[in-house]
Amino acid sequence: MYGELGVWLGIVAGGIAGCFATGLFANWLKGVPVMKVAGNPAKHLWSVIFAVPVPLLLFLGGAGGVLLAFAWLVLAPTAASKLHFGPKDVPAMVLNAFHSGYAVAVLFVYVLVTWLMAVAIA
Repeated sequence: MYGELGVWLGIVAGGIAGCFATGLFANWLKGVPVMKVAGNPAKHLWSVIFAVPVPLLLFLGGAGGVLLAFAWLVLAPTAASKLHFGPKDVPAMVLNAFHSGYAVAVLFVYVLVTWLMAVAIA
């Protein structure tokens, strides 16, 4: 699974799209400037890193793989924000709301890219 180019393209594209989605959700819910999140290269890097387990979670989760991956993509960045990166003063539920946008974007783009790559190869 991780040996395929389409999987890695999906992870990277999903992580980047997810970072932009987090910025959009933060702006929509709390008025945070979109580029405060989406304009930070370090946030893009961490968004891609958090997306790396998605193929494995989708595979291991069976029918519930999407829910498992969604939970990971919401809770892992929220925990990292609260414990290390910040903003530590923002309530966890607000961060969960921000990261739900991240999770939806990562999953959508990951599935789209891997599907397009599979179709292109076939």
